[in-house]
Amino acid sequence: MVLVLGSAFLFTGCTKEETKPAVTSGGLIVKAKLANSTGFLKNVNIGLATSQDNLDNSVYLQDLKSDANGNANFGQLNPGNYYYDCFTTVAGTDYYGEGQVQIVKGTDLTLTLVLEED
Repeated sequence: MVLVLGSAFLFTGCTKEETKPAVTSGGLIVKAKLANSTGFLKNVNIGLATSQDNLDNSVYLQDLKSDANGNANFGQLNPGNYYYDCFTTVAGTDYYGEGQVQIVKGTDLTLTLVLEED
């Protein structure tokens, strides 16, 4: 009887403490807009690359279209340097912009990419 009670205590008296996994990535959202404009562009391609050389050669890690709110959500990324660009045509005029960002673990960023006439 004592053995049964002791076993019951061991199995119910000890609970495993749940720990959250360590954050190892950071989030990135890029929004594109035209210079001197207040609104963000929707349905435009925004590319993300791991080096300037890859960006220059259109070798993208991800290539997303901005949503109805102008967001291109690249999700969680490993820490490091990333390069992004966007090219679009509005009313027959070409616009382009590019930038660089450093992703650090535990930080989510929302960046605005201002496009200039190409």
